[in-house]
Amino acid sequence: MRKFRKGCAGMISLFMAATLAVTPVQSIYASEYETEYAAEELSLTNTVFINEIESCDPNKGNDWIEIMNTGETDVDISGWFVSDSKGLENLTDGSTQQIAENTVIAAGAVMVLEENVDFNFGLGKEDTAGLYDGNSQLLDSYAWTGHANGTYARVPDGTGAFVDQEATKGQLNSTTGGAGEGGGNTGEGGENTGTGKLVINEINSAPDDWVELMNAGTADLDVSGYEIRDNSDDHRFKIAAGTTVKAGELLLIKDTTAGDVYDNTSQTYLSGDFQGAIGIGSGDSIRIYDAQGVPLDEYTWTEHASYNGQDSEASYGRYPDGTGEFVVMPETPGLANALHPSQVVINEIESDGDTTDWVEIYNKGTTAVDISGWYLYDNDPVGHAADITPVAEGTTLEPGACYVLDQNVHFTFGLGKGDSVTVYNKNKASVDTYSWESHAAGVYARIPDGTGAFVDFPTSTKGAVNIVVNKVVLNEIQSSDPNNDPDWIELANPTEEALDISGIIVKDSEDKNAYTIPANTIIPANGFFVISQDEFLFGLGKADAVRIFDGDTMIASTSWTEHKSPSWGLYPDVNGKEYRNTLEATKGAANKFAGIPDVVEWSGSNDVTVSDLNFLEDSSGLDFFHGQLYAIDNGTGKFWIMDVATDGTMKFANGFEDGKRIRFQKDAGNLKAAGPDTEGICVDGAGMVYAASERDNSAKGVNFNEILMVDPSAAGPDLVALNEWNLTDSLPAVAANMGIEAVEWVSNSEITGKIMDKNTNAAFDMANYPNAVSNGVFFVALEDNGHVYAYVLNNDETCVQIADIDGKLGGAMGLDYDTYEHVLWIASDNGYGNRSAVVTFNGTNDPAIKHVNPPSGMDVTANNEGFAIADAEYTVNGLRPVYHFNDGVATGALTISWMSCDYKVSGGTGGNNGSNGSNGNSGNSGGNGDNNSGKTTANQVSTPKTGDESSNGIVWAIIVMALSAGVVMVLLKKRRFR
Repeated sequence: MRKFRKGCAGMISLFMAATLAVTPVQSIYASEYETEYAAEELSLTNTVFINEIESCDPNKGNDWIEIMNTGETDVDISGWFVSDSKGLENLTDGSTQQIAENTVIAAGAVMVLEENVDFNFGLGKEDTAGLYDGNSQLLDSYAWTGHANGTYARVPDGTGAFVDQEATKGQLNSTTGGAGEGGGNTGEGGENTGTGKLVINEINSAPDDWVELMNAGTADLDVSGYEIRDNSDDHRFKIAAGTTVKAGELLLIKDTTAGDVYDNTSQTYLSGDFQGAIGIGSGDSIRIYDAQGVPLDEYTWTEHASYNGQDSEASYGRYPDGTGEFVVMPETPGLANALHPSQVVINEIESDGDTTDWVEIYNKGTTAVDISGWYLYDNDPVGHAADITPVAEGTTLEPGACYVLDQNVHFTFGLGKGDSVTVYNKNKASVDTYSWESHAAGVYARIPDGTGAFVDFPTSTKGAVNIVVNKVVLNEIQSSDPNNDPDWIELANPTEEALDISGIIVKDSEDKNAYTIPANTIIPANGFFVISQDEFLFGLGKADAVRIFDGDTMIASTSWTEHKSPSWGLYPDVNGKEYRNTLEATKGAANKFAGIPDVVEWSGSNDVTVSDLNFLEDSSGLDFFHGQLYAIDNGTGKFWIMDVATDGTMKFANGFEDGKRIRFQKDAGNLKAAGPDTEGICVDGAGMVYAASERDNSAKGVNFNEILMVDPSAAGPDLVALNEWNLTDSLPAVAANMGIEAVEWVSNSEITGKIMDKNTNAAFDMANYPNAVSNGVFFVALEDNGHVYAYVLNNDETCVQIADIDGKLGGAMGLDYDTYEHVLWIASDNGYGNRSAVVTFNGTNDPAIKHVNPPSGMDVTANNEGFAIADAEYTVNGLRPVYHFNDGVATGALTISWMSCDYKVSGGTGGNNGSNGSNGNSGNSGGNGDNNSGKTTANQVSTPKTGDESSNGIVWAIIVMALSAGVVMVLLKKRRFR
């Protein structure tokens, strides 16, 4: 599926790598800005930009940076300077010189700043050139990843994109527009009156896809034929003819925006909409090109923008609009960009009484924040504009950490008796501010850190948290026990170490009712501690509260107006932010809530290994059947079969080294058709392959949920579907690329009587469906809502939905039914931390569901869309292989983990599967395998491993030969792929 298909490892193709060598990574321009003190600050529009860069003179001359004044008035550039990737460090160590006082660059003129004259650093093969004003503010920059053959030069001069061209040191690069970002408008006399400049302004990739562009130039811009691409050059969208963006205005490209979509099969453009060309992924890029194919701007990220864990509350956007760097911000499609409330706040201020004045900032959030370029002003930002030194590049503030902006290091002015402090980020946006009317007797400090109100606190804690409070959690409360037992209060330890809670004070809503926890009271790591009413000696009322204190500081509290039943618990357990009625009272154990499955850790090895088999880039579905692993690609409709040996090694089955491609029936005579977007694959008991497709790749803007059946033993490379079942109308209406992600077949023997059929309101009975195919039920996973739907597929290509199962994951990307454990696994991708739901059908409308975390060795940022469990007889030393398929990468897409399994080989039934090398067919199962009705425990012997003694090897060789012979006999009778 395209929505989440792109991972970090496959993000940049070789073509993109070459493009980056001539494409700006980041270009920042000064613009008009407003702050709290806008009336007092200068409001300027910069017109001076980097115009040409020489980093490797073929005659071994100096490096140089050429700047240009694109404006209509002269500009005083006194004190300005250039730097490389070291930024302000070159100024502080004397490697760059500020331009002399009274230096003016005339309108339209260029000026060359040269190595060994204006700066002493050299420009490297992979480097950045930056232009700074006299206040050390970055005005413009350009980064490259390889020396230019000539120089990197803007075309047209001052406004266009950088291209690799012949050096024109001290002269104009080009006198015509159109080769770069647009030539702008001309006045009546033919003179150019301004230049358009199209940039990416905001990008949203979840839950919906859209791109907001901005004309950051000074003239209207015709963007007809301009192109948007993601990280693949096969995914292109051309803006419709006649589209003009006025100077300073925004252009919103939504999923339904009409334009032209690139068809990589015919290599032509067809009418369509944006969602038909591009599904923006969790790790992806957006790039824009002008009508001549010149790159203009791009932005790359590795995960969906998220705020407080919510994708719907965040996008990536420039702040300020058009000129600032990209930050995580609220979604503002078609509107001016804004900022989320900062997770970094002013935490402590010293204005009198220390050797220096200083301001401490604190990260109260859960993610690290880059504070490079941050600075502060007091209440006179204009008068002190030259008295600041921004935080050094590369400075990061970790969650719960402090950073001090110190006098004589970051600023040279003093903080007055009545004053204020405002901290700004590198884009000149206000982060936090605090004012006072007189010096504190001690310091002004937030209590608790980061979130509390400022108080005059007697003790300075410069660079450290203000008050360290106990980490104990108020987790569950019983105020009205149904058995009239005493009330109780449960505390929890959220840490991985034992926690001493001695001296913690517990109160109800009245201060007089207080209980102090005795000395030497310890809660074990991740454990619980219950205090009974018999100990705290006051009752919890119908309308009451519980508060816990560390000294005089309240560290947790909750209240209620009616008794809560069965109990009142923190949701989610231990780490939650709110309290709810629980599903049941769990005194001394984790809280349970209605509709929320228990979460358990992975049972088995935490190791994850990477297969050396290579696939295409759109890896999606997996299934394991009779000793073979099936894998499918969504971009091409191609699938592969791998023979899996008992020692875990794999090779492509004969005839499947290059895979076989599944085709729609309608495309039987058109080999150039793009084909189905095949997201999932499964195999039925007869060995027939079923693929789940969410759309036709020839019409990517339309959701089309279909299951296609092919015979894998048929000659390739193209297999036309023998049957097709259209599920679209029976499923919720969803966006084109949010359809079915997986398909799984489960035999009648496994499902009859165990799943409730919504059509009969009784346990499922296949006798009610006499026209069904394959002697089983098919399950499909819908990405949009994370639900799994069960179907009967009929011989006449109709279908009947019999059940709707919510695994409570939020996302469902892979399915596998384990006939040994008799459970359905629903796997999520990186959007949900690769967690799985395990469903046990119990003959009711409420199947048992538990959630399972992935192995700790798994990269949870991997976009795993395929999931399959090996046959039980592949268990070795109590561990059974599990396969994962990472969409968006080719190399390393297939990974293997291991789950616990108690399967043992039964001595009377033979060994593991054999592999028929002649046609890729697997041998018949020698043990109970994946069709066990129960777990084999009698006559147990150990499964052999690679390197076992030769006597065991001979025994196993004989078994495999016997099984292979059996397969040959079967194939003589029935030419069907098993």
